[in-house]
Amino acid sequence: MTGIPIFPRPLDPAGFAPFGDVVQAGPGSVTRVNDGRADRFDGIGRLERVMGETTPTVAVYRIDASNLPHRIPRLERHPLSSQLFVPMDAARYLVVAVPSDEDGMPVPEGAAAFLAAANQAINYRPGVWHCPLVALDRPADFIMVMGQAFDASADCEFFDLPEPFTVGPAP
Repeated sequence: MTGIPIFPRPLDPAGFAPFGDVVQAGPGSVTRVNDGRADRFDGIGRLERVMGETTPTVAVYRIDASNLPHRIPRLERHPLSSQLFVPMDAARYLVVAVPSDEDGMPVPEGAAAFLAAANQAINYRPGVWHCPLVALDRPADFIMVMGQAFDASADCEFFDLPEPFTVGPAP
């Protein structure tokens, strides 16, 4: 398998911050709710959408399992909405995000790969280039929440990489 090699690292909020939010229970603002039977963790993610051009959408993605190394020939982005993925039934999964240049084009040299755990959700900010999620170890189900554009082509852009990424196991 050939391509630009990328080595994944564990998903953490600071490392993923240039691309969006890691949504998980942890440090931050915690409030005891539901008659003292639950903790509510606030400020861990923000859904964003262009109000006049999208409508809130919830979907379930069922993703076949893949192995590392994994080849990524194409990126996508959604300029009008953030995109939240919450694991429902998943093991580890691979997240790959790529920064943009001043013209909004992907900068492949800045690609970052993360290994996410089953208790971590991700929220891509609007316009962040990424590859579709990759389930590892076994098939996985995710809830996806985003603003769906009335014209789907207006909020789903693709970029074919001149040289694919190959995401390998952590060195």
